[in-house]
Amino acid sequence: MSNNGKITIYIDCVSPYSWFAFTNIVNYRPLLNAHGVEVEILPFFLGAARDGAGNPWTPTPQWKAAFSAQDTDLTGNLLGLKVVTPEVFPISSLFPVRIATFVKFNYPAENFDATFEAFASGYWSKGINISKPEGVLKALDGIFPAQEIREIMKKALTPENKKRVIDITSGSGAFGAPWIVGTNKSGEARSWFGNDRWDQVFWHLGVPFERVKILPLGGGNAKL
Repeated sequence: MSNNGKITIYIDCVSPYSWFAFTNIVNYRPLLNAHGVEVEILPFFLGAARDGAGNPWTPTPQWKAAFSAQDTDLTGNLLGLKVVTPEVFPISSLFPVRIATFVKFNYPAENFDATFEAFASGYWSKGINISKPEGVLKALDGIFPAQEIREIMKKALTPENKKRVIDITSGSGAFGAPWIVGTNKSGEARSWFGNDRWDQVFWHLGVPFERVKILPLGGGNAKL
């Protein structure tokens, strides 16, 4: 761990908020690193984590559906992401998580970033069913050659890689995604669920940041 602390963020492509958090942490990472904070992004299997925590997935209640749609739409807009609810939801994310995990630990970091982004945007913007081999081939087209994608899919199913996914998932302590663990320079660790707790994360880590504020009239690009 860096002398100034570490952020570990657990994400799963079946969760749109994982896509949002991934987008944020990639944007924040250069300045976090400049402040001496290490950043670790780990794919994990959300379904197993939730079941293990006694928080299994349930369909969104009707009374919450409109707010949920508004929330994902507005959050996507703020981050420059186009969110389209997939036709098939939910899917089992275990297969793409295994693939992302294999890429994470066997390829350069930029390949992992591109892989997770392709899975998340493929599912949540383009409606690609990434739980199927044909969907993985489509989502990762342009990142790896087709034959290499097929090899990655095979290697993702090896006992060693499967165990790695289990170990990361069971070790996360998460009940949802994204799951953020921040350890400050004193070694104190705290955990957060969701993409809307960054101010608390930065406060805990001692990273200087600006809180949300209203701009004065005529200042900046205020939207009224």
